[in-house]
Amino acid sequence: MKRISILLITCFMILSFTQISFAQEKKILVHMKTDLGKDDAQICVAYNIIWASIENGYKVNVLIDASAVNTYKKGWFGKDKLEGYKMPESLRIELSKQFNVDLINIPKTYGDYLKLLHEKGAKFYINGAMLVVSGISDKFGDTSKLSTDLFVPIDLKKMVDLVKEADKYIAY
Repeated sequence: MKRISILLITCFMILSFTQISFAQEKKILVHMKTDLGKDDAQICVAYNIIWASIENGYKVNVLIDASAVNTYKKGWFGKDKLEGYKMPESLRIELSKQFNVDLINIPKTYGDYLKLLHEKGAKFYINGAMLVVSGISDKFGDTSKLSTDLFVPIDLKKMVDLVKEADKYIAY
């Protein structure tokens, strides 16, 4: 009887540890801080690393912050600076090779690339206070002047939580 009890307890412990290890996800936070107008390479490269992180099994959170919030403000024709920005064909070909995806399935614009990343599981957050400070929003939580509804406005506490929860942190 004692052996059976020990065996059952051992099996329970092994199963418990296995479930714990499977439940823990690797998390990465990509912190996008630079406006497209200041350096167009920053955001473009960030999109690539977001996709690569997803493909490598990471749960990806993206924080749009600082001057990067201006990139997604609706302009004259209801679009932002990046939405219709065409991706270089050489980059599309390289992404096709690296991710083993047919070229036809690689986005042609950065607006489509953003949607693809969201569909693949990336979660996008935006500094709600920065939207107000930069004049994009009249009040916290207002995203009506952003070109996409993919961004969730968050406060400073949630921003800190995203950093604390991340196993890896990358800033652009």
